[in-house]
Amino acid sequence: MRQGQFSKSPKLFTPASQGDREVSRLEENPLQETLTQPQTQTHSLSVGEDKPAAPLVVTFAGIGQLGRYNQSPLIGRTRELESMRQIMGSIEQASNDLQTPDTGRGTSAGGLRKADAKNPHLLLLMGETGIGKTRLAEELSHDAHTRGWAVAWTRAYEQEGAVPYRPWVELLRMLLKNISTGMLVSSVGSRSHAESLASIHYTPTILERLSTLLPELRDLLPQNDRTYAHYSQLPPEQERLHQWEATLELLNILSKKTPLLLVLDDLHWMDESSRELLAYLTRHIQDQRILLLGTCRDVELAPGDTLLKLITDLRREQAIVTLPVQPLTQSQIGSLVAHLPQDIVHSIQTQAAGNPFFAEELARMSEALLSSSRSSESQSGAVISPFIAHNDEGGSAARGTLPEGIAAVLERRLGRLSSECQLLLGKAAVLGGSFEFNQLLFMSNELHEDTLLDLLEEALHAGLLTEEGSGTHITYHFWHPLIVSHLYGRLSAARCAQLHRRAANALLQTHEGNEGEVAAAITHHLMKGGGDSLQVAHYAELAGTQAYSLSAYIEAEQYYLQAIKTITQGKLPLREGVNESAPSKSATSLTEIPDPLHVARLLERVCECRMVQGNFEEARNGFECILALRISCQPFTSEAERKYEAQIQALIWREIGHTWASNGDYEQAYECYKRGKLVMQDAGVTSGAAWACLHLQHGSIINLQGNYVEARRYVLEALEMLEQAIQERQAASLEWAASPPGFVDPAGTHIFQTRTEREILGDPLDVGRAHELLGLIATGVGQFTEALTHLYRALAIFEQHDLVIEMAKVCSNLGAVHAIKSENAMAYTYIHRSLELAERMSNFPIIALTTGNLGEMAARSGDLLKAEEWFRRSLAISERTNEREHQCWCNIALAIALQDQGNLQGAVEGIRRALAIARAMKSARNIGGALIALADLRVTQAIIAAKLQGNMRITHHSASACTRLLLRARSTIQRAIVLDGLETELVVEGKVILANIYFLLGDLQAARQEAMRTMEEARRHELTRMLARSYRLLGRILAAQGEHEQAGACFEEALQIFRDHAMRLDYARALHGYGDTLLERSTTAPGVYQTGLAHLNEARTIFAACHAAIDLDWVDQSLTNTTSEILEI
Repeated sequence: MRQGQFSKSPKLFTPASQGDREVSRLEENPLQETLTQPQTQTHSLSVGEDKPAAPLVVTFAGIGQLGRYNQSPLIGRTRELESMRQIMGSIEQASNDLQTPDTGRGTSAGGLRKADAKNPHLLLLMGETGIGKTRLAEELSHDAHTRGWAVAWTRAYEQEGAVPYRPWVELLRMLLKNISTGMLVSSVGSRSHAESLASIHYTPTILERLSTLLPELRDLLPQNDRTYAHYSQLPPEQERLHQWEATLELLNILSKKTPLLLVLDDLHWMDESSRELLAYLTRHIQDQRILLLGTCRDVELAPGDTLLKLITDLRREQAIVTLPVQPLTQSQIGSLVAHLPQDIVHSIQTQAAGNPFFAEELARMSEALLSSSRSSESQSGAVISPFIAHNDEGGSAARGTLPEGIAAVLERRLGRLSSECQLLLGKAAVLGGSFEFNQLLFMSNELHEDTLLDLLEEALHAGLLTEEGSGTHITYHFWHPLIVSHLYGRLSAARCAQLHRRAANALLQTHEGNEGEVAAAITHHLMKGGGDSLQVAHYAELAGTQAYSLSAYIEAEQYYLQAIKTITQGKLPLREGVNESAPSKSATSLTEIPDPLHVARLLERVCECRMVQGNFEEARNGFECILALRISCQPFTSEAERKYEAQIQALIWREIGHTWASNGDYEQAYECYKRGKLVMQDAGVTSGAAWACLHLQHGSIINLQGNYVEARRYVLEALEMLEQAIQERQAASLEWAASPPGFVDPAGTHIFQTRTEREILGDPLDVGRAHELLGLIATGVGQFTEALTHLYRALAIFEQHDLVIEMAKVCSNLGAVHAIKSENAMAYTYIHRSLELAERMSNFPIIALTTGNLGEMAARSGDLLKAEEWFRRSLAISERTNEREHQCWCNIALAIALQDQGNLQGAVEGIRRALAIARAMKSARNIGGALIALADLRVTQAIIAAKLQGNMRITHHSASACTRLLLRARSTIQRAIVLDGLETELVVEGKVILANIYFLLGDLQAARQEAMRTMEEARRHELTRMLARSYRLLGRILAAQGEHEQAGACFEEALQIFRDHAMRLDYARALHGYGDTLLERSTTAPGVYQTGLAHLNEARTIFAACHAAIDLDWVDQSLTNTTSEILEI
């Protein structure tokens, strides 16, 4: 385990083509053949003819487009889609229950039949514009098509909202489009003889009633004066009811053969008559196989809208299911636009706020800008960055152009507001995505408070704003971030500047005494409004300190840098880094920098933030600039000042050394330690907390180099000095907030203490670090109980002082030690806690460390694919931060996982990279780890080369290539395990490999002696995994020597340990070895054959589940050989 150091026309769709459908129908029911034959003299049939009405057999059109032509991928809608599928399935099930003969057993406990349960036949998807309602309806349409449903689409349009029944007319036309005239008239245009005799007055047919909605149907009716005379005398209400009944009857007839999914898009624009027909159908569709699916923008409906009342009534009647479509998560939006560069993806995630339509529109604009950028770059050589409107640090929108589709949606929403309300919202947009009433009141002082409230209520009713809170603490939120950008873009530059200055003053007035809480917003508004530079610097520093206290290190760094730029007026040169600018000391005289000590203190905080993010080179440049600034200051006025400054500078040298050590350059780190020590000695300071910190740093460096004894001595001395310094500080009642001896702050303007200023007084953080380092040293020499004692003590100190980053690191180390001891539950607990804390802090070095440890845990449990995923993630992060120590370890771990999967080439590449890094670092400890992995790889290659079977021992018939590989592996392992600084776990693992090599070479005596010694060593150091591996190997050796009972006992012991600690892959390998030995005995020991075969089959199942390709191939060979022997017998 790794331990860390420091337009759409209505369309009808069916599952099959017309020809295929008719063939299938004829095959299913030959009696229907006459119904599908071409009809002749169709129009000569009289609607009043006394003949039985034939059942309607619908021959639908071939497959067409389901929904819109351009459909985006469906992402993040699993829950909603599953709910929709359940509703569709319940309708199918209810229909099946009705068709099932009553056996007397179809009742529930309450005495009701299944078919009596009422299923809602209207499903309404509700949500804002672009949220994905139509896309969900399209997806259900595809599902319905696959399940044999006929699907018909229609859409309501805002411009056609006054046309009665327009959506239903289009839907009915589509349903009747592909039905032959003869079938239509015979099914819905005629009455039975019994009906004609029983009817005193003329009763119109369904076809006649539908002809009022579809006038083209009148061409199919006879010109009978009696018919129209009686039919036209009906009251309007009665006529409308007949229309509805006819529509319902037609849908019922159509659904008898094929279930119907009728999609009505944008119900909010549907006319009143269409809404009433929808309600009627919803209430009267009972057991028919019909599902009505609608979409609705409920947020745009006025409070008294009839559709809202209709939905409420249907809910009360349990006739409708409403499904709110929520915004997507940021990760889901990221998946939707993942083809774009990562920085643009992040921007779109922020701006889209979960709206997929907005995300797609922004992505299209970004793609166009990127294409334009590349063209411009190729022509002029200049790089043009694509720009998307977005909210900046202060929350208000940047001035940019939104895509036309988004702008049109937003303008339509805004167009429903009065001009006064729009003007007010424009002012509010300067405040950002949310604002308080008092802030807006201050910015709109020309408006009376009641007028302002009226305008806000208008925006609330229109759904442009939401509110939360009560009393004097009411906060308003804009409906969507892009509405803020759109409103802000309407303002002129001069108006923006004026409003920003007002906004800054409003924040200062409303947060008097608590300016730190809103310092970031104040800084933003002052900069946008052209505020005073001293004010900008003050509030930028305050914002940085506030962000730092919240562990928001990226934001803290930005604000501290802004303060530095403002104070120095650009005189301090800044070197452009990969992400942000980093301070540098070159190119100008530092004597021109005003208040250099204050700038140095700000720079120190910048460097701390960079260290957390893993930007060690940038941090190092900053620390060097701090030294230059401090050296350029005026001479000291007292000896106390000089000693104090020497300690500060020595600690800065310590931090520079830390950056070198993090990059794996221990020689440079040691040089920095010596420079810091020299600075303090020249000032006559050879004790105290700062001196202890240097000792602690030196102990950390030599521990990384593998000199555990010397490292322990330095750390213990440092711990003693630190504890004494803290006691002296406590005795003097000197708190961190107080100025230490020699600290000069003439203006009294410093907002925070730097880390070096705290450490001079004696910082409990360093005591915790000393205990953590002692735990790491103990781990290196195999003293795991002592290691846990120190690590738990460090964790208690860090938790007491709420040092989250240090807590994350020590938790990862605790997890690693517990994993080495095979205490997996504890290991997982601490590693996951570490990852959670590190991700919260955006601490990439610890994230790399923790994800690597999770990979190791996955590998030990046999989840090789997951292990590879974790290792690659960890390696990518460490490459970004240039942590060579971790890169080396992670490449080795990844190589082992790839080797177990059978990817030997990938394993070779990983080991080669690890060796190259270790040699560049001149790290014997890392070279040893890579050599052990290389030796194990050569053993695997040797076994593959010889195609060994059975007990896998080399005989004189074995290939010479195999022997050469094993001899090279032996030489490699013998060289590796004697290297200085190699951790105990690696040494023991190497010895297990060495014993295995002796066994494979046929030197059973040497193999047995080495296995026994290794077993005792593993037991002494509590290395459970190595102990079990030693038992497994010893079992193979003893079996080869004919000591079968002892061999079986060793195998059983290994199996028990592996089983108890959930080491699946090791457990399967033990099963494989045990099974082979049992099968070898089967001829001399009857009854063990079946046990051996069972072990091999169980091992094979585990190997397949773990994706252990090589092991799977070997156990298959064993099983094949066993089968061959049986056949020979």
